Amino acid sequence: MVFVRTKKAAQGIGTLIIFIALILVAAVAAGVLIQTASSLQSKSLDVGRQSQEKITTDIEVVQVFSRDTSDSNITSNTDNVTMVVRLGSGSSPVKLEDLLVRFDTQEGSQSVTYSGSAVFTNATYGITYRINGSNHQDGYLSVGDLGEISFTYALVGGPNILEGETATLRLVSKNGAVKPIQLTTPSAMIEVLTYLYP
Repeated sequence: MVFVRTKKAAQGIGTLIIFIALILVAAVAAGVLIQTASSLQSKSLDVGRQSQEKITTDIEVVQVFSRDTSDSNITSNTDNVTMVVRLGSGSSPVKLEDLLVRFDTQEGSQSVTYSGSAVFTNATYGITYRINGSNHQDGYLSVGDLGEISFTYALVGGPNILEGETATLRLVSKNGAVKPIQLTTPSAMIEVLTYLYP
């Protein structure tokens, strides 16, 4: 019997080592791809949720009125402005701490933030809930809530808003678009309560 020496077995081991190395590289690459895809998916879900909140969050202003206007103007640092508000259809609840109310007149601007209660000043607004929705929670405007947001009109220098003047009320929320409301005072303000919008 004659034995013949060949190198086939040595070549087979080398091929096997290369094959195992390729499998390991493919496994590592697959792990990286899976991790990256998972990270991108979670980020895209977050962006989608935030975009949905921005699109769907809408605060409807039903009415705007001012008290103590029988002196034919809205007096700075004295008279109050009140908005009757509710959420639009399909809106997410709005945290009032994240809602800024801006009142722009021809002479200047006033910005007020939430006071944390129904109490209001010329720097903070308060809310009085007239109707509580099924998911009502203080400090939030939820679906079904109807609230009155009030603040004292005040501008630095104190110009009054006279009869027949225009102003813009803006609701700026953390999520959602800015809601501008155009107001025009009546040509005769002789009543204690004057409706400015609609």
